[in-house]
Amino acid sequence: MMDKTKINIASLLVITACLLVTSSSAQNILIFEDYETGDFENKGWYDGFPDHRTTTEYKNGTHSYESHFAQGSTTSGAGRHLFAETDKVYLSYWVKYSQNWIGSGVAYHPHEWNILTNEDWIYQGPADTYLTTYIEQNGGRPLLALQDSKNVDPNCILLNNDSFVGCNGDFNTYPFTENRSACSCNGLIGFLDKRDCFPSSGNSHGYYSSRSWHADSIYFRNEPGPYYKNDWHKIEAYFELNSIENGIGIPDGKIRYWYDGQLLISSDNILLRTGSHPDMKFNQLFYGPYIGVGSPIDQTMWVDDLILMDGLPSTSVQFPERNVDINIFPNPSDGKFSVLIEGQNMSNYPKLEIVDLYGRTVYSQKLNSNSEIIDIHQPSGIYVCQVKTRHGFLGSRKIIIEK
Repeated sequence: MMDKTKINIASLLVITACLLVTSSSAQNILIFEDYETGDFENKGWYDGFPDHRTTTEYKNGTHSYESHFAQGSTTSGAGRHLFAETDKVYLSYWVKYSQNWIGSGVAYHPHEWNILTNEDWIYQGPADTYLTTYIEQNGGRPLLALQDSKNVDPNCILLNNDSFVGCNGDFNTYPFTENRSACSCNGLIGFLDKRDCFPSSGNSHGYYSSRSWHADSIYFRNEPGPYYKNDWHKIEAYFELNSIENGIGIPDGKIRYWYDGQLLISSDNILLRTGSHPDMKFNQLFYGPYIGVGSPIDQTMWVDDLILMDGLPSTSVQFPERNVDINIFPNPSDGKFSVLIEGQNMSNYPKLEIVDLYGRTVYSQKLNSNSEIIDIHQPSGIYVCQVKTRHGFLGSRKIIIEK
């Protein structure tokens, strides 16, 4: 990642201010990235994110983003993007791995995608935060994870081997307050799959604290077929912060992970925050492929067509392109273009919205027919045309305005 002194902090603060006033109602697109252009800083990416686009591999368009690990390397480029604060976040993207991909070769890493919150600095390392979510896979097995090491109560620690440190001699009767980790060092409330708590000098309170949830099988496989890792696969993940009642964190947060439309991980019984952080909101996407032990071989992964939203796109969580067919022409245009919608009953009162890359709605109108002429007066750039009904999100297409 580039030297932070080279980042225009003033520009970032302006972007942050714009994001904070953006509507946080559900189903707004907060980030849309198709990797067709490399002007990442102008699109809101910061703290690195080198232009590693490639035309050799792609799902849609002509480009994808390539993360290449040379043998022995720990990283392959990283970057961040702020978005409007929200207590729900949905991330979808396409991913493909090289034929020889083996990841880290150990039971942890590579890290891929992280989502952080407004409780932390915009440059905060993801391993020592008030909350970091992880979307990744290890050994071909998808997983979701949480980490909140900054919240650890160091006076009472439950280690991985079920022994404890401190706790006045008894972990079960220690009087925990809300000033504690929601993950494994202090917290075992809510649905638990795997936990991880160990001493770490690099963390604020001396311990790394996380918990994770795994798919029941390997879904990125070595052999050609439906789960072949060298094919493109659609990944969707969803996190919803738990509620706070009378100053107490209630384990009613939600997690979801879909692989090519299959729901692999799901729970409505998750504690992501305690009552110490009632104003916590998601606000930062961090792409940081990382293999802490060094890549055992020379290997590559690619991602394409990333969308981040502040809610599920539809109740059935179908891919947008499966619901309606949205055609826009000409595209690029000067702001005047035709929209043709196929596969949608107009009696459902669909609405067309156009949003910019910060999720701000720049145009909205009810659709009275399957064909409309739109004329928007907006600066040159990339926008997203999305179609909704009262029942949810139906689909979207990218619009390029050139003047």
